[in-house]
Parts: sequence; C-alpha cells; structure tokens
Amino acid sequence: MFGWLRRSVVGADIPTEPVVIQVPDARFGTVTVTGQWDPRVVTVSGPSRATLRLSAVLALPDALKRRLVWLVPPPRITPTTRDAVELEVDGEPAPLDCGRRAMRRATYNARATVAGREYLLRHERRWRASLERDGQPVARLSTSDRGRTMSAVYQPTADVTDASVAVGLGMTLGVGAPGFLANLVNALF
Repeated sequence: MFGWLRRSVVGADIPTEPVVIQVPDARFGTVTVTGQWDPRVVTVSGPSRATLRLSAVLALPDALKRRLVWLVPPPRITPTTRDAVELEVDGEPAPLDCGRRAMRRATYNARATVAGREYLLRHERRWRASLERDGQPVARLSTSDRGRTMSAVYQPTADVTDASVAVGLGMTLGVGAPGFLANLVNALF
C-alpha cells in the first residue's frame, strides 16, 4: 500500500529490467524496440538490416531522476535540447535534430539522416505525426494510448528502412505534440 506513495513522493530505485516493445506490421514484419532505463538507450531492430540506437544521458540529481524515470518510461526520451539525443545506425553516428520544443507544435519536429536519406518527423496533432523522406511523405503515425504503442500506415513507396526510422523516432521522441494553447496553459500554470 505504501509502495505507491513512496514512488510518487520519495522516488523508488531506478528499474534495471529493459522495456521491450514489439511493433507488428503486416507489410514489413515486426520491429523490436528495447529501452534501457538509465542511461536511456533505445535500440530498434527488425526487418531492416540497419539497427538504430538512440541514447541520452539524464543529467539530473538522483532524487529528481528517480521521479522522472517513473513518469517517462522507456523507450520514450524527452529531449531538453536539440542535440540531447544521439543517433547511431549500425554503430556509426548519424545526425539527429530533436527540435527545440518551444510553444508551437512545429518546434517539436525532428530531423534525422539515415542511409543517406533525410527524414522529418512532423507532428500534426496531439497524437498524430507523419514521416517524410527527402520531402515526400512515407508514413502516417498515430497513437491511441498516450504513446505506449504506435501504429503506422505506409505509402506504397516506403521500404523497411523507412519503417525502422518511423518506429524508432515515433516510439522514442513521441508521436504528436501539444499545440500552442496547450503549451501556453502548461507554461502559465
């Protein structure tokens, strides 16, 4: 009974068991997302030959870190700066811009370069986003349970690399973002 109170007020120990999520897709097969707690490391593997690894260090005091870990479980990473999350593709660093996360929804958009392709994760509504490859849409992403799962609808031109990037960016950085009014209300209260 007091365990919940201890976790919410004092903070509990940081879990050590990784979180593993299977994202099934009829067209490309299952993509496996594995998230570690601290340091926050997310590994995306599946039908694509490339393995994506996203990582971020939670530079917070232990008491605050324990509270944040319980509020934001892996594979989710909440970046604090544009370069807070590092992206590796098959062990090689790749450029990733997480967005500056200001008041407008467009500031949450993320940009990445994978296998010579420029990707843009564009947040369209609170729980919806689209993925563009070199300026062309390749996937529409959505979530119905505040980001714990994700579904994707791919364009006919999409391939397995697009599916891995969509799942990786969507599950790690989130699908959708609050709009200006929601951010304004959160900032004021």
